[in-house]
This record gives sequence, structure tokens and C-alpha cells, in this order.
Amino acid sequence: MELIKNTLKPVKIISDKDSYCFFGYYDLQPFDKSDRYHLCHRVSFFDRLPDKNDVCELGYIDTENGKFLKLSETTAWNFQQGALLRWYGNDSIVYNVRGKNGFQTEIKNIYTGETRRLPLAAANISEDGKHALCLNMSRIFDFRPGYGYSDVRDEFYNIKAPENDGVYIMNMQSGEYRLIISYKDIVEKFPSEPYTDCKLVINHITFNPSGDRFLFLLRNFREEGALWKTQLITSDINGNMCALSDYISNSHYNWKNDRQILIVTSYSGTVRDNLCLRDDFTGNTVMYDLPELHKDIHCLYSPNRRYILGDGYPDSERYRSLWLYDTKENKITLLAKVYSYMEKLPDIRCDLHARWNNKGNIITFDSNHNGGRCICEMDLSDIVEY
Repeated sequence: MELIKNTLKPVKIISDKDSYCFFGYYDLQPFDKSDRYHLCHRVSFFDRLPDKNDVCELGYIDTENGKFLKLSETTAWNFQQGALLRWYGNDSIVYNVRGKNGFQTEIKNIYTGETRRLPLAAANISEDGKHALCLNMSRIFDFRPGYGYSDVRDEFYNIKAPENDGVYIMNMQSGEYRLIISYKDIVEKFPSEPYTDCKLVINHITFNPSGDRFLFLLRNFREEGALWKTQLITSDINGNMCALSDYISNSHYNWKNDRQILIVTSYSGTVRDNLCLRDDFTGNTVMYDLPELHKDIHCLYSPNRRYILGDGYPDSERYRSLWLYDTKENKITLLAKVYSYMEKLPDIRCDLHARWNNKGNIITFDSNHNGGRCICEMDLSDIVEY
């Protein structure tokens, strides 16, 4: 069986071949500014959920020689997003850790080894590095273990819409933080039937490029025999919210600029999901009517915002497709089909989570086609403008 097929360019594994490696989510930048060093999580297993005793090594891969350099470690991680590891400035990395009283953010200088802790775990950090958006990672774990951290009890476990939990904003220098949106605030601002009967959770949250606004996905805990629904909400950093959708199917997204959001949604009223571009201020929506992408994909703009990279879930033969959509030429290209081994649990699955380098000519993705976990690289220099 050919494990990677229909490729336009060769795929090479850049991670440590003797261990299980992955980066994590599709909308984080794994490359340093030189595009030589690629951040990496390295673990000793991949066939179960991690617990509080499982250590994940954090570091980077030198893409020129494939060597892994360990920089730190954590026990606050998962297989979908790792420890939300990312570069911070020109000399540091930032990631989440397990503290004495809950989950926290750690910043480490990769040259001096100096570290400092911030009191809350960052779910997203503004591009200028000034602020973090923080969520209750225990509540997220209860909702979807692949996205939260284990073994810390949610103090609001039995409360459907707590008034003392929700979205926090944290100063990345001082560590000062405040609650800017509570679940109770959301219910009062957007009253509707699902909110009155269901336990709520914010599953994903992301700043726009300027860091003056953010979006989040509000979901209800799954009830037996039913899927959750999702409301897309945006806000400024003072908590002034706007609902961009009803309680429908909303999934993966990416900010195109400070006001336009690319998102997979059922907004058009069809049963299937569609890739749409929504305006944060007007709600105006453009739908990309692409048959290949009438499904849930991890969608990501190239640095020049011309191309959209998208990877989906396994087909009937267990292959995941990796697509490239040229918005200028209105052309879609199948880059690769990557075999995906069946995992024991949904929350330890290995999504491709394809992402760009800074220059916009190379992509990497996570894969288990080799029977473990690895990071792969494709050079697209001869098929994209960058």
C-alpha cells in the first residue's frame, strides 16, 4: 500500500525518526523567523490520552539536519494542540504547564534558559505578544479531552453557564488578568433556547492580526445521541460581543485580516458545511462553492493571503486529502493523499493540521502514516507565488 500518494512534490519526514513527534494546531506558526527551526513536541507514546504524569518534551528541529534540540518539558498537553507551543519574540518560546494551583503559561529564553511563569494558561496570544486570551482548560478537557488538560477538576463543573468563568485577558508582561466575558454574560447577551438547557463551553478562541478583536466558538456539551451546535461570536478586548451566526454548525476558521474570517460553516442553510468568508462588522458572507471542500477542513491562508491550505478527515480508504486553493486563479489542487492509521480514541487522532512557513513556499503537517507520529514537509516553491 502506498502511504502517501498523488503528491506533486516529494514529502520528507523532518522529525526525529526514533521517537514520536508532532507540532499541533494548524493556525500556529511552527517556524522561527529564519524558517530553519521548526517547533516540535516529542513524546514516548501515541496510543492513549496523556495524564498528569506524562511528560512531553518541547524543542525544535533543525530542518537542515533533522536533529531535535530539547528546550523544556511539560505535563500540560494533548495530541491535538500539544502545549500550544509557539515562538515568542526573537529569543523565546511560550507554552502551557501544570502549576500547583492549576494550569499556567511559561516563557523560556532559548539562549539563556531564563524562565518566567504567568498565572493562567494561554489559549491564544496576540501577534504582538502583549496579551493572551485564557480559558478554563479543565472545562475544555471535560468537553473534548483532545483539546484540554487532564486531572484538574473544573470548579464550575456542575454549573451550565457560570458567572465567574469564561474569557480572561492576561498581560504577557505583568501577568495581570481579568475576566472580560463570562458564560452568564453570553446567555444574557444572546438569549436562546440552547443556552437555557445545556452546559456551555468555549472550545476555540483567536485574536485577529492586530490583537484588538477576537473570535470564539461557543458550544454546548454533547447530549447522548446528538452533536453539539456552535455559535460564532466576536468581541473587542473589553468584552463587547457580537454574534456572527446563530446556533448552527461552525468549525475551523482563520482570520484573513482584521475583519474577515474564513470559516467552515452551515451558514448558507444547506445540510453540508461550506467554506465561507465572513465580515466581522457587517456579517456579509462570500461562499466558496468548491465541491472538493464541501466538508470540514482545517483552513489556513498563506502569508500573502492568496492561497488557502486545507486538510480533511479520512475517506473510506483511510486517506486524508491535502488541498491547495488559489483564490486568484480560482483553481484547486490536490497536493497529497496521506494514509491515516485508525486510532483507538477520537481525541488521540492525528490530523494533518497543515501550516505554512513564514516565506510561504513550504508547508509542514503531522502524520501517523509511518505507524507512529512524525512531522512531514513539502516544498511548494514551483507551484505558488510568494
